[in-house]
Amino acid sequence: IMIGCEIDFDNNPHGTYFGGQVMTGKVTLKFPKTKLVKAIALHVSGYAETRWCERVTTNRRRRRRTFYGREDYLSSKTFLVGSNLSSQVQIEAGIHVYNFSCQIPVECPSSFEGLHGRVRYMANLTLLRPWKFDQNYTRCFTVLKVMDLNFDSPLLRVPAHSETSKTYCCWPCRSDPLSMQLTVSQTGFVPGQSVPLSVLVTNESHIPVEQLLVSLVMLVTYHSRPPSMPNSTSERLVVNTMRPGDSVLRNCKKLFNYELKVPATPPTCFNLCRIIQIAYQVEVEAVVKGCHQNEVVSVPVTVGTVPLVQQHVPIHPRGPGVGLGLGQEQGQGLVNQPLNVHGLNAGIEATAPPIDSSTPWAVDATIPPPNYQEAVHMRSTAAAVAAAAAAAAENEGDSDAEPEPIPPNTLSLDGSGYKPLYPVFDIPSPSAPAPTDYTQNYMAERAFVNPALDVGKDKGTWL
Repeated sequence: IMIGCEIDFDNNPHGTYFGGQVMTGKVTLKFPKTKLVKAIALHVSGYAETRWCERVTTNRRRRRRTFYGREDYLSSKTFLVGSNLSSQVQIEAGIHVYNFSCQIPVECPSSFEGLHGRVRYMANLTLLRPWKFDQNYTRCFTVLKVMDLNFDSPLLRVPAHSETSKTYCCWPCRSDPLSMQLTVSQTGFVPGQSVPLSVLVTNESHIPVEQLLVSLVMLVTYHSRPPSMPNSTSERLVVNTMRPGDSVLRNCKKLFNYELKVPATPPTCFNLCRIIQIAYQVEVEAVVKGCHQNEVVSVPVTVGTVPLVQQHVPIHPRGPGVGLGLGQEQGQGLVNQPLNVHGLNAGIEATAPPIDSSTPWAVDATIPPPNYQEAVHMRSTAAAVAAAAAAAAENEGDSDAEPEPIPPNTLSLDGSGYKPLYPVFDIPSPSAPAPTDYTQNYMAERAFVNPALDVGKDKGTWL
């Protein structure tokens, strides 16, 4: 008998919450006829897990070894009907609605879906049936870390600078250096803003630069935890890229100004999750002509959920919550929050972010509420399932290989794979970095310049 089940969140159709908010919702069950069950349980959970395989050689024998780790942040379970001790409960045909509420801990890391790990939050409804298999219905929701750039570090407001230099060929044919200098006006941004940057290319070599590639890159590091052996692996994802097509001839200097958009993406995370760390950096790559290695210069940036404002205004936590401390051992940070099925009747209101609710970015009245979008650069659930299937097929001939875990049922109501949503702001971006002393010195030199050689295709500033 097909049973209809819908898990809805109040005032939050997409199921997107910030840490510290109260999640409220309702479970709607449709029974076509009378049904006997042992109990109906609702479990709200939040956890992070990592898993990947590597080939290692031991005693001249090559085998695959699996590394994994897990951390739990939230676990709330309640019985809507019956209990573990009940034998049989008869549910009449028709529509049955159950309300629930749950406090989300403040120190929860943001939802994330990667190739070797994930941070996932879900509400799972289980129909425990006597002498039959249980039926499960799952609805995932997104939790976002409140990362206020105004309180993270004062260095986020300060311009950052990085430079690199590279020579080609070997002595005595070694060329003069190709130097690149990258400057950003600040290092703290939120999705929706643009990163203004200046790139100074000093090409004193005999090899021309064909084009520049400007990219925002997300660097994800995965760690294993006991009982698995300690290890780590990394993943590099290009969040956004632009190909302006600018070139720099040999023995020339040019200054370029760009604006790189920050799309929907999870915030930077180092301290809330000990098995998944997320960092960002802006990269500028000089593609040189011929069979030579390209030169890359980069500057680390921080992506938050509350933008920088001109005036420093204190923000207070919006609700109680117990999180995972850095000094706690694994298993001690699990927060068993009470799941109140009568929360709506008790006067607890949802704090999901409708337009007129108290929101983390309300520190500045001029900041409009953000939109919530999918991070298109992140690996989808379907891709992770395909990778797990490919790894399982590869392991068929390896008797020592450990089996890959079966991905949990994380399908949304429309049948598509679960994809977390992240806030995207519509606010002004910072201005481009002002010329510094090193730029003025280069402008004063004006060496090796012949603008007539590049008429009609020069988008930069000749120095």
